[in-house]
Amino acid sequence: TVKSCSTLLDRNIKTVSTQKRSAYRKMAITTDVELIHLMLNEFSISIEIT
Repeated sequence: TVKSCSTLLDRNIKTVSTQKRSAYRKMAITTDVELIHLMLNEFSISIEIT
């Protein structure tokens, strides 16, 4: 989540949210599902479901 990322990175939650939106805009995506799809198909990233 954005909150967990902001805590992990020691950044303000609004900063992380803005950076996430900016990255999504650059990748022409709008949802987390689209990001996962992009990672799996375009970057050959695999995930382990447990």
